[in-house]
Amino acid sequence: MHDLVFSLGPNCKNAWNVRSHFGVRQAYPFDWWITPARAMLRMIEPGFVFHVAPDDLALTPVDSAGDNSVFNRRLNILQHHDFPRQGRLVTAVTEATIAQLNAKYAALFARMHAELAASRAPLALLNGSHAGWSKDPAGQGGLDPALNRRIPPAALIAEIRARLGAKLRVVVITKGEARQEEVEGGVIISRPDTGERHRDRGAPNYAEPVHVFRACYEALGLGPAA
Repeated sequence: MHDLVFSLGPNCKNAWNVRSHFGVRQAYPFDWWITPARAMLRMIEPGFVFHVAPDDLALTPVDSAGDNSVFNRRLNILQHHDFPRQGRLVTAVTEATIAQLNAKYAALFARMHAELAASRAPLALLNGSHAGWSKDPAGQGGLDPALNRRIPPAALIAEIRARLGAKLRVVVITKGEARQEEVEGGVIISRPDTGERHRDRGAPNYAEPVHVFRACYEALGLGPAA
């Protein structure tokens, strides 16, 4: 039984399903960003210190749904939920908000590392391996090619454990033809989307397909953390 369960991204879909199924109440750094795999790996390297400066950030164009986001060019992430909105739009990024975020995420990274150190059997889950951005989400160019290259799931699992420790088990869940591949320190698993939806049971649209996550958890015998 795993005594620590947390999300390593790449999005809030994974975080919601981890929290819902495993009863996770603590927040961790990668819960609500959109994070390419190589950007996540850089942020879990030994010695990494989270710090955002105003020049790192740019508003993205408004999309077809009427939303925008905040792209962190240096860290290569979308900080979609970190800034106040007027209606659906982030209209400004203030120094006061940035200072609050720096304190918040410094504490979340410290929590993750402290709980990993104390855990006997930690489990990290991911919703696929995000290859990165094909173009700058803020439309300004200058993407870091080192953070926007595909890394296969098996290699991603190995790289995560090299940084966070060999006692960590890593599960990568994807949607697709049913398959399961065991690798050292983890598993890559997929299940098909049957069209079932959990909106009537309280799941938000962004968390779907919830049944795919739950089918994968069940196939691996994964229940709530001890």
